[in-house]
Amino acid sequence: MDIVAEDVVYLTRHGARIDSDDSEWLKKCNHNRSDDPHLSPSGHIAAKELAKRLRKTLPDNHIKHIISSPYIRCVETANAIAKELHIQIKIEPGVAEVNSCRNPQFLDAEQLQIQFPSIDSTYTPVMTREGLPLEYSDGACANRSATAARKVRRKLTGAILFVGHGASCYGVAGEFGHRGYVGYTSLTKFSQHDGGKYRLIGSFGDVSHLTDQRTALDSAW
Repeated sequence: MDIVAEDVVYLTRHGARIDSDDSEWLKKCNHNRSDDPHLSPSGHIAAKELAKRLRKTLPDNHIKHIISSPYIRCVETANAIAKELHIQIKIEPGVAEVNSCRNPQFLDAEQLQIQFPSIDSTYTPVMTREGLPLEYSDGACANRSATAARKVRRKLTGAILFVGHGASCYGVAGEFGHRGYVGYTSLTKFSQHDGGKYRLIGSFGDVSHLTDQRTALDSAW
């Protein structure tokens, strides 16, 4: 497995979803994608808190790539970070939510870029919408996301931040050596060491940067 020696991987989950606060949210949207809720107001706040932590605690230009699921809640979370770090977002269906239908309810990168100019239109994902298998469990999603994360890591050099969902983050974390669920807008770091293996650096699913730590911790399942 060819991996660059200085590889570092960061992992976060999207912020709190609007459907947790507002059962009528879909009626207020200009779309009918019931599986694609945006962030709640508190989710936006937490995303900004995470973004500020990354800017304040990491060297300039440290994170080279933001890899995000195409679902809006992940893209909004990634966008807050992209604005703080002045980098683009790479849309990767391979780390999307559990795929239980043949036509998953997320927008393509070109459609997302209309609302989020920070999306990198030149990025070619390692898994396409059409290539996503049908899944009916967190475990299946985790396995697919682990495979996608492995391919992304081989494809790109420099530090990567993955922005995913409960099940997909479970798979990404497992790929880099520490399987488990992470909470909303938490932060986890993995670093490569001797022999090409990764290990957890610091706390798994750290929420110390969040004002509302309880919501994040309660979501880690």
